[in-house]
Amino acid sequence: MVHSVCEFRNESSRLLSRNQPWQNEILEVRVLRGGPQPIGIGICDVISGDIVLLEKEDQVPADGLLIPIDTRSLEVNDKADPIINDQNPFLFYGSKVIDGAGKMLVTSVGAETKLGNMSRRAQTSKRTPVEKQLNKLSTMKQIISVVILIIISVVLFLRFNLKKEHQNSGLPDFSGKPHSLKELHEAIKRVALRPCGMLNMLTSFTLLLVGIAEGLSLTITIAITCWNKRMLGDKTFAQEPSITVTMASVTVICTDKTGGLPLTPQEVETCWIGKEVISEDSKVPTCVREALCDGIGASSLLAENSQTSMDNPILSWAAEKWGLEMETWKQIHSIAKVEQPTHNENIVAALVGKDGGNGPRFLHFNGPAKIILEMCTRFYDIKGIPMPMDEREKAFFGDGIGKMHSNGFKSIAFACQQVDKDDITMLGLLALNKTSREDTREAINKCTEAGIKVLLVSSEKVSMLPSIASEIEVIPPDSDARVITGERFRNSSVEERKDMAARISVVGDSLPSDGVLLVKCLKDQGHTVAVVGNRTNDIPMLKAADVGLTFATWSAEIARKSADIVITEGNFSSIWAIMECGRCIYSNMRKYIQFQVTMTFAGLLIPLITVASHGSSPITTVQLNWAISVLTLLGGLALLMEPPGDMLMKKFTAGAHKQLITKAMWVNIFIQSAYQASLLATIQSQGPTMLRLKKKVIETVIFNSFFLCQVFNMFNAREPEKKNIFGGVHRGKWFWVGVVAALLLQVEYLETAHRIAGDSRLTYTEWGICLLVGIISWCIDLAGKCILLMIKKWVTKPPGSVVGDNRNLSSAVPEPACNLELLQVM
Repeated sequence: MVHSVCEFRNESSRLLSRNQPWQNEILEVRVLRGGPQPIGIGICDVISGDIVLLEKEDQVPADGLLIPIDTRSLEVNDKADPIINDQNPFLFYGSKVIDGAGKMLVTSVGAETKLGNMSRRAQTSKRTPVEKQLNKLSTMKQIISVVILIIISVVLFLRFNLKKEHQNSGLPDFSGKPHSLKELHEAIKRVALRPCGMLNMLTSFTLLLVGIAEGLSLTITIAITCWNKRMLGDKTFAQEPSITVTMASVTVICTDKTGGLPLTPQEVETCWIGKEVISEDSKVPTCVREALCDGIGASSLLAENSQTSMDNPILSWAAEKWGLEMETWKQIHSIAKVEQPTHNENIVAALVGKDGGNGPRFLHFNGPAKIILEMCTRFYDIKGIPMPMDEREKAFFGDGIGKMHSNGFKSIAFACQQVDKDDITMLGLLALNKTSREDTREAINKCTEAGIKVLLVSSEKVSMLPSIASEIEVIPPDSDARVITGERFRNSSVEERKDMAARISVVGDSLPSDGVLLVKCLKDQGHTVAVVGNRTNDIPMLKAADVGLTFATWSAEIARKSADIVITEGNFSSIWAIMECGRCIYSNMRKYIQFQVTMTFAGLLIPLITVASHGSSPITTVQLNWAISVLTLLGGLALLMEPPGDMLMKKFTAGAHKQLITKAMWVNIFIQSAYQASLLATIQSQGPTMLRLKKKVIETVIFNSFFLCQVFNMFNAREPEKKNIFGGVHRGKWFWVGVVAALLLQVEYLETAHRIAGDSRLTYTEWGICLLVGIISWCIDLAGKCILLMIKKWVTKPPGSVVGDNRNLSSAVPEPACNLELLQVM
């Protein structure tokens, strides 16, 4: 049932993803098929041989060839070959027409397209590394529980025969003569209905449930969802909640210069046209786009004393977003005069007109968004329709501007007024990141300190990239820049590529297949790779990586659907926040798993030892189920909700990110399980003599001690490798809630069991014995950690061994002794 609920929840999250604001409805195209009249069909229904009619803002639905009849050229948003004409007639799926109109003959669709072939080769397993590790742990628990169940069943059978417990029991003698199935059924029934027989059978099957229960994964899934909401809020959307935890083990991040790095085109964080935030796939009316480009272009013709520090970033963004070419724009437009309204010196107004006096002239305004908003009487909506700017609309835009400011962005608005008319129309709102370069440089430095390397992989010319990489410290200061071309990487041998992957910082002139090859090479070396991509060409890398990330605002729709995590706002610093969240969850998962596995092993060993030695278990079925149910829930609350520690983002040692249960954790699990099983088995056998207690009291003491050992073991699990298990415990309010709630529920359970089932009520002295058993587990944990520390000191290191620096990838992976002629770009 629990497994089905988890699967239903995952499917529901996938369905909800289709309703996100960046997920558009199914796109339609017009095709000529079997007649002269075009018909509208969905992109998925396009087949080879169709003739597709392409217009401005349309997405190319398949691979095909441009039909030159009645078509001079098309321009697409493909950075490699944007102009489609007779010399370059090839159109590829995923591109978007940004200028022109024409016809295309479809040659391949779906998985047979160029993008489909690359994506198919790059496709990896849908299971995240964390899911694989949890499934492996769950399988191990199931195997152990089945083995112990078989052993207990064999022991009970042998005790039944060796002690001849069947004699004088009223059971028929089956030796020497045949019996009917009815007699056999009655014999088994009478054995099972005996008090001891029923108890042992229920205990055996309960042990089986202990091993195969899905409570571990369910509790962790709930905790992952809570932490995602708590630390990330609405800033990210993950296709699978557990993918956030994978970010905890990332050792390499590959990104393009437009993949969240705040270079000049990325200074503009968001752009509002009307009431909508535009994205790569938004269809902006021509009149609005041209008017906004006129307002932006006017700033380049202003005098230097009238320009602001944000003019160049906005110009670069407009060139990247809409292809605004200033040389061409200057040849067509001119500025008649520049004014600064007397009521506010922060606003600049420029009278823009076309040379030759053709068409109307407009007075363009730009400045702080709140001031421009108060001036406007109308605004363009996303369809290019002028709408009245009443008080309600001003309140709506005011709230949006306030949200920009609360997120640390600077808001700038553009408006225009036709000469000889009174209406001032708002064209758009821009949110600009005021300290983006500093934030990104700081985030990259944090990644370096945490043992995570950032690689710049771009299709841009290699000569342009080293200066960019140095500016944001992808290439650390005072270091040799390892810069190579994609061609050099793809044409190298396997061994050379391994060495390159461990040394390079920048890859330029790369194809999508080069990025996939790099990602696979890094993964083969044991790295966990995250890729940041926003464009169609980035899709193969997004699919090949362990984690694919993209930004909702400036990414293509098809890239968002291919990514594992969509960042709704922010820049590269948001990726650092995701990694912090992932490491917090992963660290808490380890704590909880140590606690859960210890309880499981102890709960399996105690009945095994006691049944083998005494023929029955002191812990009943109801008691065992009670302990497992309560401690699984409250232990998860206590340990999975622990606040992040100060050393959370420290460097990973080699291979540590691949181990869900470390060696130190296994030692703690073994010591605590052995201590609980041996001590409680001793109390059962020697308790009546040593403690002078009745058998029924001894059984209650054993159960209560088992329960309290798990509660005290929560403290041990908080610090698997540190001797001070109480460090920072004052910050964990949920930890104390879980501990106190478990103790109160146990007291209430014992009182209820005494009244209903007739179990023994414990005195203060007997409670003191149970608490002493739990406290001793702290001493056992401290002694075990001290012994491990002494062993580490005794182990001598090889001569000349040096601890690696995770600042380079080669520290986590041994460097091959290979001399490469890497391209050095100064």
